[in-house]
Amino acid sequence: MNTKRELIDVMNDAIEFALSNLHTATIAKVTGVQSKTISVQPVINRVYQGRSIALTEFVEVPPVFMQGGGSHTAYPIAVGDYCLLILTERCFDRWYGGVDFQSPAEFRMHDYSDGLAIVGVNPLASAITIPSVIQQTGDTNQDGDYTRQGSLVQQGDMEITGDFILNGDMQVNGNIICSGTISAGNFSGLGGGDMTSTSDIVSQGISLTTHTHSGVDTGPGNTGEPQ
Repeated sequence: MNTKRELIDVMNDAIEFALSNLHTATIAKVTGVQSKTISVQPVINRVYQGRSIALTEFVEVPPVFMQGGGSHTAYPIAVGDYCLLILTERCFDRWYGGVDFQSPAEFRMHDYSDGLAIVGVNPLASAITIPSVIQQTGDTNQDGDYTRQGSLVQQGDMEITGDFILNGDMQVNGNIICSGTISAGNFSGLGGGDMTSTSDIVSQGISLTTHTHSGVDTGPGNTGEPQ
Protein backbone atom coordinates (compact mmCIF):
# COMPACT_ATOMS: atom_id res chain seq x y z
CA MET A 1 0.00 0.00 0.00
CA ASN A 2 1.37 3.39 -1.00
CA THR A 3 0.44 5.49 2.02
CA LYS A 4 2.05 8.61 0.55
CA ARG A 5 0.03 8.29 -2.67
CA GLU A 6 -3.19 7.84 -0.73
CA LEU A 7 -2.47 10.92 1.38
CA ILE A 8 -1.91 13.03 -1.75
CA ASP A 9 -5.18 11.77 -3.22
CA VAL A 10 -7.04 12.63 -0.03
CA MET A 11 -5.53 16.12 0.02
CA ASN A 12 -6.34 16.70 -3.66
CA ASP A 13 -9.91 15.56 -3.12
CA ALA A 14 -10.24 17.92 -0.16
CA ILE A 15 -8.83 20.85 -2.15
CA GLU A 16 -11.10 20.12 -5.12
CA PHE A 17 -14.12 19.89 -2.82
CA ALA A 18 -13.24 23.20 -1.15
CA LEU A 19 -12.69 24.97 -4.46
CA SER A 20 -15.93 23.62 -5.89
CA ASN A 21 -17.78 25.33 -3.04
CA LEU A 22 -15.81 28.57 -3.20
CA HIS A 23 -18.22 30.83 -5.09
CA THR A 24 -16.81 34.06 -6.52
CA ALA A 25 -18.75 35.22 -9.59
CA THR A 26 -20.94 33.72 -12.28
CA ILE A 27 -23.25 34.73 -15.12
CA ALA A 28 -26.97 34.82 -14.32
CA LYS A 29 -30.22 35.79 -16.00
CA VAL A 30 -32.79 38.12 -14.41
CA THR A 31 -36.00 36.26 -13.55
CA GLY A 32 -37.83 38.93 -11.56
CA VAL A 33 -37.65 42.66 -10.85
CA GLN A 34 -38.81 44.20 -7.59
CA SER A 35 -38.66 47.84 -6.49
CA LYS A 36 -35.09 47.65 -5.13
CA THR A 37 -33.91 44.07 -5.71
CA ILE A 38 -33.98 41.51 -8.49
CA SER A 39 -34.22 37.74 -8.73
CA VAL A 40 -31.64 35.92 -10.83
CA GLN A 41 -30.76 32.39 -11.86
CA PRO A 42 -27.21 31.34 -12.80
CA VAL A 43 -27.02 30.05 -16.36
CA ILE A 44 -23.85 27.99 -15.94
CA ASN A 45 -24.62 24.61 -14.42
CA ARG A 46 -22.61 22.92 -11.72
CA VAL A 47 -21.20 19.46 -12.33
CA TYR A 48 -21.61 17.04 -9.45
CA GLN A 49 -20.55 13.40 -9.70
CA GLY A 50 -20.62 13.62 -13.47
CA ARG A 51 -24.10 15.20 -13.59
CA SER A 52 -24.87 18.71 -14.91
CA ILE A 53 -27.13 20.42 -12.39
CA ALA A 54 -28.87 23.78 -12.93
CA LEU A 55 -28.71 26.09 -9.94
CA THR A 56 -31.83 27.42 -8.31
CA GLU A 57 -33.18 30.98 -8.49
CA PHE A 58 -31.68 33.52 -6.09
CA VAL A 59 -34.11 36.17 -4.79
CA GLU A 60 -33.68 39.67 -3.35
CA VAL A 61 -30.32 40.30 -5.00
CA PRO A 62 -29.26 43.99 -4.82
CA PRO A 63 -28.32 45.42 -8.24
CA VAL A 64 -25.23 47.62 -8.58
CA PHE A 65 -25.69 51.14 -10.01
CA MET A 66 -23.07 53.81 -10.62
CA GLN A 67 -23.37 56.47 -7.91
CA GLY A 68 -21.40 58.90 -5.80
CA GLY A 69 -21.76 62.18 -3.92
CA GLY A 70 -25.55 62.02 -3.85
CA SER A 71 -25.82 61.44 -7.62
CA HIS A 72 -26.52 58.19 -9.39
CA THR A 73 -27.28 56.71 -12.77
CA ALA A 74 -29.91 53.97 -12.69
CA TYR A 75 -31.00 51.87 -15.65
CA PRO A 76 -34.22 49.91 -16.11
CA ILE A 77 -33.84 46.17 -15.56
CA ALA A 78 -36.05 43.65 -17.35
CA VAL A 79 -36.64 39.95 -17.02
CA GLY A 80 -34.28 38.19 -19.40
CA ASP A 81 -31.36 40.58 -18.92
CA TYR A 82 -28.01 39.00 -18.13
CA CYS A 83 -25.89 40.03 -15.16
CA LEU A 84 -22.60 39.30 -13.47
CA LEU A 85 -23.48 37.81 -10.09
CA ILE A 86 -20.69 38.61 -7.62
CA LEU A 87 -20.57 36.58 -4.41
CA THR A 88 -18.98 38.43 -1.48
CA GLU A 89 -16.64 36.60 0.84
CA ARG A 90 -18.75 37.20 3.96
CA CYS A 91 -22.43 37.45 4.87
CA PHE A 92 -23.53 41.06 4.31
CA ASP A 93 -27.00 40.88 5.91
CA ARG A 94 -26.17 43.32 8.72
CA TRP A 95 -24.60 45.82 6.33
CA TYR A 96 -27.59 45.59 4.03
CA GLY A 97 -29.80 46.25 7.04
CA GLY A 98 -27.94 49.52 7.67
CA VAL A 99 -25.28 48.58 10.23
CA ASP A 100 -21.54 49.00 9.56
CA PHE A 101 -18.53 47.51 11.34
CA GLN A 102 -20.26 44.50 12.84
CA SER A 103 -19.43 40.80 12.78
CA PRO A 104 -21.31 38.84 10.10
CA ALA A 105 -24.77 37.69 11.10
CA GLU A 106 -23.76 34.23 9.86
CA PHE A 107 -20.29 32.79 9.33
CA ARG A 108 -20.87 31.48 5.82
CA MET A 109 -18.16 32.33 3.27
CA HIS A 110 -18.41 32.88 -0.51
CA ASP A 111 -22.03 31.79 -0.32
CA TYR A 112 -24.74 32.08 -2.97
CA SER A 113 -26.82 34.00 -0.42
CA ASP A 114 -24.50 37.01 -0.54
CA GLY A 115 -24.66 38.14 -4.15
CA LEU A 116 -24.64 41.53 -5.88
CA ALA A 117 -25.68 41.80 -9.53
CA ILE A 118 -24.06 43.99 -12.17
CA VAL A 119 -26.63 43.99 -14.96
CA GLY A 120 -25.39 44.57 -18.50
CA VAL A 121 -23.32 41.63 -19.71
CA ASN A 122 -24.27 39.95 -22.96
CA PRO A 123 -23.38 36.85 -24.95
CA LEU A 124 -21.56 37.41 -28.22
CA ALA A 125 -24.71 37.33 -30.36
CA SER A 126 -26.21 40.34 -28.54
CA ALA A 127 -23.02 42.09 -27.42
CA ILE A 128 -23.02 45.89 -27.64
CA THR A 129 -20.62 47.32 -30.19
CA ILE A 130 -18.06 49.56 -28.49
CA PRO A 131 -18.72 53.14 -29.75
CA SER A 132 -16.21 55.93 -30.32
CA VAL A 133 -18.30 58.36 -28.25
CA ILE A 134 -20.80 57.96 -25.43
CA GLN A 135 -23.94 56.37 -26.81
CA GLN A 136 -27.31 56.17 -25.11
CA THR A 137 -30.27 54.14 -26.30
CA GLY A 138 -33.64 54.46 -24.58
CA ASP A 139 -35.61 57.08 -22.68
CA THR A 140 -33.99 59.31 -20.04
CA ASN A 141 -35.36 61.11 -16.99
CA GLN A 142 -33.05 63.82 -15.59
CA ASP A 143 -33.47 65.12 -12.04
CA GLY A 144 -31.13 68.00 -11.23
CA ASP A 145 -29.06 70.52 -13.16
CA TYR A 146 -27.49 69.69 -16.50
CA THR A 147 -24.48 71.56 -17.84
CA ARG A 148 -23.21 71.00 -21.36
CA GLN A 149 -20.22 72.29 -23.28
CA GLY A 150 -20.11 71.67 -26.99
CA SER A 151 -22.62 71.11 -29.75
CA LEU A 152 -25.87 69.23 -29.37
CA VAL A 153 -27.50 67.41 -32.26
CA GLN A 154 -31.12 66.47 -31.55
CA GLN A 155 -33.10 64.05 -33.67
CA GLY A 156 -36.71 63.75 -32.62
CA ASP A 157 -39.11 65.80 -30.55
CA MET A 158 -38.19 67.82 -27.47
CA GLU A 159 -40.68 68.79 -24.78
CA ILE A 160 -39.80 71.28 -22.03
CA THR A 161 -41.94 72.02 -18.98
CA GLY A 162 -40.77 75.27 -17.44
CA ASP A 163 -38.95 78.39 -18.61
CA PHE A 164 -36.44 78.36 -21.44
CA ILE A 165 -33.75 81.05 -21.42
CA LEU A 166 -31.50 81.50 -24.44
CA ASN A 167 -28.46 83.78 -24.30
CA GLY A 168 -27.48 84.08 -27.92
CA ASP A 169 -28.98 83.73 -31.37
CA MET A 170 -31.52 81.15 -32.46
CA GLN A 171 -31.97 80.04 -36.02
CA VAL A 172 -35.10 78.13 -36.96
CA ASN A 173 -35.40 76.31 -40.25
CA GLY A 174 -39.08 75.52 -40.19
CA ASN A 175 -42.25 76.71 -38.50
CA ILE A 176 -42.74 78.16 -35.02
CA ILE A 177 -46.12 77.34 -33.50
CA CYS A 178 -47.05 79.31 -30.36
CA SER A 179 -50.17 78.81 -28.25
CA GLY A 180 -49.24 81.49 -25.72
CA THR A 181 -47.79 85.01 -25.65
CA ILE A 182 -44.51 86.07 -27.24
CA SER A 183 -42.85 88.97 -25.41
CA ALA A 184 -39.79 90.42 -27.11
CA GLY A 185 -37.59 93.49 -27.23
CA ASN A 186 -36.25 93.51 -30.75
CA PHE A 187 -37.76 90.95 -33.07
CA SER A 188 -36.31 90.84 -36.55
CA GLY A 189 -35.42 88.58 -39.40
CA LEU A 190 -38.01 86.16 -40.64
CA GLY A 191 -35.60 84.94 -43.28
CA GLY A 192 -37.74 86.33 -46.05
CA GLY A 193 -40.65 84.10 -45.10
CA ASP A 194 -44.15 84.81 -43.81
CA MET A 195 -45.30 85.12 -40.21
CA THR A 196 -48.79 83.79 -39.51
CA SER A 197 -50.72 84.16 -36.26
CA THR A 198 -54.22 82.89 -35.42
CA SER A 199 -54.44 85.34 -32.47
CA ASP A 200 -53.62 88.99 -31.92
CA ILE A 201 -50.07 90.43 -32.06
CA VAL A 202 -49.42 93.44 -29.80
CA SER A 203 -46.38 95.70 -30.34
CA GLN A 204 -45.66 98.51 -27.84
CA GLY A 205 -49.27 98.37 -26.67
CA ILE A 206 -50.77 98.58 -30.17
CA SER A 207 -52.91 95.69 -31.34
CA LEU A 208 -52.43 94.43 -34.84
CA THR A 209 -56.05 93.26 -34.87
CA THR A 210 -57.91 96.27 -33.37
CA HIS A 211 -55.65 99.30 -34.05
CA THR A 212 -56.91 102.31 -36.02
CA HIS A 213 -55.20 105.17 -37.90
CA SER A 214 -55.80 108.92 -37.67
CA GLY A 215 -54.85 111.82 -39.95
CA VAL A 216 -55.47 110.00 -43.18
CA ASP A 217 -57.20 111.34 -46.30
CA THR A 218 -60.38 109.36 -45.81
CA GLY A 219 -62.17 112.11 -43.87
CA PRO A 220 -62.43 113.28 -40.26
CA GLY A 221 -61.76 110.84 -37.38
CA ASN A 222 -59.90 107.57 -37.33
CA THR A 223 -60.11 104.69 -39.72
CA GLY A 224 -61.96 101.52 -38.89
CA GLU A 225 -60.25 98.45 -37.52
CA PRO A 226 -58.20 96.32 -39.91
CA GLN A 227 -60.09 93.67 -41.83
